[in-house]
Amino acid sequence: MTVPAPRDPLPAGGAPMPVGEYLDFIAKEYLAGFVGRGGSTVKLMVVGGGQAAAELADGLAMIGDGFLHVTIDAAVTRVHMVDQVFATVARQIDWGTLAAAVVGQAYERAGFPAPAHDPDGAKDLHDAGGLAVGVVAEHHEVDAHELYRSVRRSLEHAVLAAAGLGHDFRVAMYRLCCDLLGRGDLDDAERDAVLGWLRGDRVPAAALRRVGLSAKVARHNARPLLVSLTRWLRRAGWSGLVLTLDLERVAQARRPPAGLRDGHYYSKAATLDAYEVLRQLIDGTDDLEGLFVAVLVPPELVTDEARGLPAYSALQLRVADEVRDRRRPNPFAALVRLGVRLEAVR
Repeated sequence: MTVPAPRDPLPAGGAPMPVGEYLDFIAKEYLAGFVGRGGSTVKLMVVGGGQAAAELADGLAMIGDGFLHVTIDAAVTRVHMVDQVFATVARQIDWGTLAAAVVGQAYERAGFPAPAHDPDGAKDLHDAGGLAVGVVAEHHEVDAHELYRSVRRSLEHAVLAAAGLGHDFRVAMYRLCCDLLGRGDLDDAERDAVLGWLRGDRVPAAALRRVGLSAKVARHNARPLLVSLTRWLRRAGWSGLVLTLDLERVAQARRPPAGLRDGHYYSKAATLDAYEVLRQLIDGTDDLEGLFVAVLVPPELVTDEARGLPAYSALQLRVADEVRDRRRPNPFAALVRLGVRLEAVR
C-alpha cells in the first residue's frame, strides 16, 4: 500500500495574496464599482513588515479615481477613541475645496455659474475670490444683491435642509459655504472656530455659540460626524474616501523605556476599545457612503490570544472566514492575508 506524501504546510485560514494583485482587485471590484456608487466596506489586511507593507501603504495612498485619501497611524492617533479618529481625518481634509464645490453647484442652480478662470485665463478664480458674489455678478452683469439672495436660498436648501447630515455638521458646512460668497457672513475668528471644531481643537464655548455649534466633537457625536462627512464628500462631487488605518503600534504589548518612547502605546483595555471602534465601523457601513477602510493588521494581532482579534470576539466573528479554501485566497473576505503566511497546519 502506497502511503501518500505529506502535503506542504499551508497557512491557517487561507492562502496569502500578492499585494499588487489585491490592490488591482480593490480598484476594480470595490472603488470603481460598489464603493464608487455609494457603498462602504471595511477590510482588515494582514501584512508583514518590509517591502510588502511599504508597497501596500503606497498603493492605498494612490488607489481609486476621484477618491480622497487619508491615513491614520495608531502610533500618532489614539485609535481607541473615535473622536480622535474623526479629528485626524478632518485635519487631512481641505474643507474649503469641498465648500467651494457646493457653492459652485448653488450658482449653477441659480442659473449663474461662476467663471472658472479669470479673463486672461491665468489662474483659477476659486483661489482668488472667484466665488464671491461680486465677481460672479459682474461676470453675468446682474445685480449682486439679488444674486446673493438667490444663491443664499439655494445653499439653505442644499445644506441646512439636507437629509442625512447631522445638525451641527450642516451648520458648520453652511457657515463655510457662506464665507465664500464674500459678503461678510463669517469673519476670520468665526471661520477659525468652525475649522477648529471640525479638527478637534480646543475652541471656547462662546466662540462655538457665535457660529451656531452646540457641542465640541466627542465620542457621543464623532461617529455621526464621520457619516455626515462621507455623504458631504459625495455631494461635493468626490467618489468617496479611502481611509487607511495602521494598527502596527497596537500589537506592541510593552512600552519601551521612557527615553525611547515615541507616540502612543496601548494597554489591553485600550486595545479592546480600538477593536470596538472597528466593530462599530463594520456595523455602520449601511449608513456610511463611499467609504473604503483599509485596516493594516500585523500578523501577531490575528493569532495572539491575549491582545489579538481572538481577545475580542465581537470583532473576530465579523471578520473570520466561515468558509475558506486553504490553498486559494478569497479577495472578497473581510480579512485578507497579503504576502504573509500565518501559522501553518498540515
